[in-house]
Amino acid sequence: MVEALSGASEILIVGPGHAKLELIKHIHSHDHGIVDKVVGVESVDHPSDAQLVAYARKYFVAKDRMLSQ
Repeated sequence: MVEALSGASEILIVGPGHAKLELIKHIHSHDHGIVDKVVGVESVDHPSDAQLVAYARKYFVAKDRMLSQ
């Protein structure tokens, strides 16, 4: 599962409490290179597409603004 994330430069983990925590534990245990790519973690149970876009903007656009200053 972690291999699917290897090409990503930034990763936002969004999901229910236990599921996302298990994913984070798995990443820490199996691929330390991926850990550095995680830019945020948000708890949401069943996000709509609009909510996912809002989370992505919050993390990725804010980071882009910080890098361009």
